Amino acid sequence: CIVLLERCLLDTDDEVRDRATFYVHVLQQKQKAINSAYILNGLQVSVVGLERALHHYTLEPTEQPFDMKSVPLETQPMTEQKAVREPGDTAAPKSTDKVAASRQDVYAEQLRAIPEFANLGNLFKSSSLPVELTESETEYVVQCVKHTFGRYMVFQFDCTNTLNDQVLERVTVQMDPAEGFDVLKTIPCPSLPYNKPGTTYTLVRLPEDAQLVTGTFSCTLKFIVKDCDPNTGEPDDEGYEDEYVLEDVEVTVADHVQRVMKPNFSASWEEVGPENELEDTYALSTMKTLEDAVKQIIQFMGMQPCERSDKIAEGKSSHTLYLAGVYRGGHDALVRAKLALSDNGVTMQLTVRSSDPDASEVLATAIG
Repeated sequence: CIVLLERCLLDTDDEVRDRATFYVHVLQQKQKAINSAYILNGLQVSVVGLERALHHYTLEPTEQPFDMKSVPLETQPMTEQKAVREPGDTAAPKSTDKVAASRQDVYAEQLRAIPEFANLGNLFKSSSLPVELTESETEYVVQCVKHTFGRYMVFQFDCTNTLNDQVLERVTVQMDPAEGFDVLKTIPCPSLPYNKPGTTYTLVRLPEDAQLVTGTFSCTLKFIVKDCDPNTGEPDDEGYEDEYVLEDVEVTVADHVQRVMKPNFSASWEEVGPENELEDTYALSTMKTLEDAVKQIIQFMGMQPCERSDKIAEGKSSHTLYLAGVYRGGHDALVRAKLALSDNGVTMQLTVRSSDPDASEVLATAIG
C-alpha cells in the first residue's frame, strides 16, 4: 500500500500529491490509534464548524495549540442540495461550491448573535427535533429546542399566538429548576402578534456534579396580554399579566451525547481501551422483542449504531448492538449491548468504554 502511495508523490495533480504525502506519513507511524483516527474513522467534525473555529483561533495571539475538541461534530445538513436536471439534459450535475450548513451550524450562528450567549463556548449539540409543550389546537403553541454547551444549556422556546384579537408582550417561559441545575437568565420575546412566531430563551447552568446530568423542569408561559382589533392588529395601550401552564421539559442522557459513525467499531473499541470500562447487567422487563429493545436503547443513549447492528436478523433470540458517540466535553464513548430474549422480556449485558471516567459512569448507569 505504501509503495503505491509513494508512486503518487510524483503525480501532476497537487491534491493527489498532498493526500499521498499525508497518508504515507500516517501509515509509516505504524500506530493503530493514528490509523483509526485519520484513515478508518475519518474526519468527524463539522467542516463549517471547523472553519469557524480556526477563524476565531487566528483572531487573537495565543500559545495554546488548537484543540479539535472545541470543534462541533458533524451533523446532518438542514437541506440536501440536489441538482435539478431539465428534461433531456444528460450533463452531469454540477457540484455545489459550499458545504451545506447543518441544523446545528445554523443554531450556533443564531445563538452567537445574542450577546448573553456569546461567551458560552462552542455549541456541543442541539436537539434534533423540537419538543411540543402544548397541544396543536390550543391558543398558544410552544415548542422547545435544547442546546447543550460545555457547562450550560440554552432552552429555546418557539412560540405562536393563534388568537387574532390578542397581542402578547414580554413573553417568557419560567422554568422551575431540577436538582443541581441553576436558571441564570431569561431573554423575553418582546412581542407576539397573531400567527407570527417568536422566540424566548432561558439560560441554565449545568450541575457541578459531573454525574448529575438529567432532570425535569416544570414550565409556565408568562406574558402581558393586550387586546387588539383583529382587522388592524393595533393593540390597546393597557394590558394585563397572564400565564399558561406548559408540559414539562426533560433533560436526558441523550442531550449530552453526540452521535458519530465508527466504520470499524472493533478498532475504535481497542483504541479507547479498558481503562474506564464499566459493565453491568439489566433486565428490560418492559421490552418484549429485540427490535423494541434496540430502538429504545438507541433513542435513550443518543448514540450512533455501528456496523448495521441496529438491524436484527429474523428469528434471532440474541443480538449485539454497537453504539458510538462523543460525550459532552469531547470524550469518545462506545457501548456494546449484548441482548437476549428471556421469559420476562430482554436481558442486557451493557459494557461502556470512554476516554473519561465520568462519561463511562453516566452511560453505564443511564438505563438503570
